[in-house]
Amino acid sequence: MQYDGNHSELRWGPVFAPLEGRLRGGDPLLLVISPFIGLEALQRFVEKAGSPRGIKVIVRWRPEDLRNGVSDIAIFHYLAERGIPLYVNQDIHLKLYVFESNVAFCTSGNLTLRGFGYNEKANIEVGCFVSLMQEDWLRLYDLISKSRQVDENLYSIYKQYLDTCPKASEPPTPPPDLFGPGKAYTISSLPAMESPTKLAEFYFNVDMANRPAEEVRRAAHDCAIFAIPAGLDQVTFDQRLGHSFRTTPFVVDFIAVLKGEGSLRFGAVNDWIHRKCEDVPLPYRWEIKENTRIFYNWLQYFVPEITWDRPNYSQVIYWQGP
Repeated sequence: MQYDGNHSELRWGPVFAPLEGRLRGGDPLLLVISPFIGLEALQRFVEKAGSPRGIKVIVRWRPEDLRNGVSDIAIFHYLAERGIPLYVNQDIHLKLYVFESNVAFCTSGNLTLRGFGYNEKANIEVGCFVSLMQEDWLRLYDLISKSRQVDENLYSIYKQYLDTCPKASEPPTPPPDLFGPGKAYTISSLPAMESPTKLAEFYFNVDMANRPAEEVRRAAHDCAIFAIPAGLDQVTFDQRLGHSFRTTPFVVDFIAVLKGEGSLRFGAVNDWIHRKCEDVPLPYRWEIKENTRIFYNWLQYFVPEITWDRPNYSQVIYWQGP
């Protein structure tokens, strides 16, 4: 049976059945968002996902989740071996599986043996397919911006906590701050659409049914991070977008660096972005060189003192103001 986003009827468990049906229909997964994820259930599901490299996984991993055994930190190394990044967001309670087509499966089931129905003694779970609208993507980008990638260092902090935390029968202790300080920004601080002009074309001619799915996600991203509401006229849109872009802390800091240096080569800008920005699970193809080039387009459009060119085939950005 083929499952599509045009049907809103409830799909009763097992949860894995409609998800695997959509995957067999050729719609790849982008995001897996589940507070609790067990290793065995994840292994079974990833095997069914076919080409898993485009997937990003978000889990909750509150200290009490780990202490009570409802989430398994062993999923980190399993995913890392397959090139699948893992992120933590300690505020999530939703369970959402987002596909390339901008269709999502919203369900009550966590990605565990009982939640997905892989266990004979499964939970009673339900879900439905929905088509994601621009407002949905605005909410998702807010969730994404608060997610932290798990690396070996963060994993070792969680592992040490689990190895040393009191037993469940002992009096509870205040949960520690396992995250620690993050970087100043996330990569979602950079614009995603090719230029402000392209974003305006989308904004004033929204026909999501006939737009490429990734373009919808990129446009929603830029409207979210630059706080552009619906219903603006052209003049107000340009003014609002320009002011929001120029006053974004990430942009302000970069302009200060460029002013001090006078010019920067492409590689130096990429290095600065890597040092300042944390990775987040963006649901579109993000590659630092492409997005740095897009960032240049936006800077040149909204900041008259900034230009760029390609002397000797190497892209250089310049500050030409006082």
